[in-house]
Amino acid sequence: MKPSKALQIIQSVLKGGNAPFLLGGTGIGKSAIIRELADILADEREVVIDTIKPTKNQFGFIDFRLSLYESVDLGGLPYIDDSGGQKRAFLGNLPVEGEGLLFFDEYAQAHPSVQAVVGQLIYEKRLGEYAMPKGWKIICAGNRATDRAGSNKLPSHVIGRTSLINFEHDTNDWLAWAVKNDVQTDILGFIQYQPEWLNVFDSKVMKPQPSPRSWTRLSDTLKTAPPQELWQMIAESDIGETGAIEFCSFVSLKEGVPNLDDIVNGVEVEVVDNIGMMYATVVALATVMKEANSKVVGGYFENALAYIKKFPTPEYAIFFVRSIINIRSELIETSTYSEFKVEHQDLEV
Repeated sequence: MKPSKALQIIQSVLKGGNAPFLLGGTGIGKSAIIRELADILADEREVVIDTIKPTKNQFGFIDFRLSLYESVDLGGLPYIDDSGGQKRAFLGNLPVEGEGLLFFDEYAQAHPSVQAVVGQLIYEKRLGEYAMPKGWKIICAGNRATDRAGSNKLPSHVIGRTSLINFEHDTNDWLAWAVKNDVQTDILGFIQYQPEWLNVFDSKVMKPQPSPRSWTRLSDTLKTAPPQELWQMIAESDIGETGAIEFCSFVSLKEGVPNLDDIVNGVEVEVVDNIGMMYATVVALATVMKEANSKVVGGYFENALAYIKKFPTPEYAIFFVRSIINIRSELIETSTYSEFKVEHQDLEV
């Protein structure tokens, strides 16, 4: 199931008062989709991280990576009180009021004793004297046993009491998410050009490999503007040697793109006819748009789009518009954007 559909189903399951369990491979974006879910559930309230007492204007989000926890971290330390009764001292990391989302990640990699504690919280909404506030919801995520990522087989009682949602990466969904989250433009162009490189993860290979998570990590590094001569070595540390060579080969195509100043200023320029060069030109022009002065960006946008629309299929122009519109939102008000949406109303722009 692709991420956009999974997100819709998760919301329906939560509305029904049940706990969704998101299952999927390593590094394909499970955590990212849950963070997006928190923003949706917050409904314009501020999302506060690791807060057990969110206020009325806040929505809490607590992320437990269960593989790092012992059972006492969640279930509390048992002790004998003054009357001789057994009680538990909790560590203060579970919510006590307000509304929020409790996210138990890496469930399948957790110790069985930790799974048992979380299971009790899922089923009963309480642990001993602790009761989870009614405004909080629970969601779990983990790798499948077949992913060979150190995951244990899910206990039958968990399968029987949660809604299991199998999650697969989807290139179009990831690109849409990546645009909204300002993933570095060269990466967007490369994945659009060669989508098979989005996710080639193999749990048997103990080296960096391309995955939605590793591309996002590489984006964070490249946006710090390291010297171009270091890009391949930086990329190798996140996506491996082969992926880095392919990615940097694509980036190098920008050296041969037409004169960008001429294009954005409406000068007649010969249209490139190589697919890789077309994507490289789109990426280069998108970078110009993101950095352009607000006084000229509207004209640049009109001229750049007119040039890209000469390419053989509309996918290049759609990618160009998608990649910049969230960064330069003022372009939504231009006649160029309005006309383009009318021309491509049957397509997702």
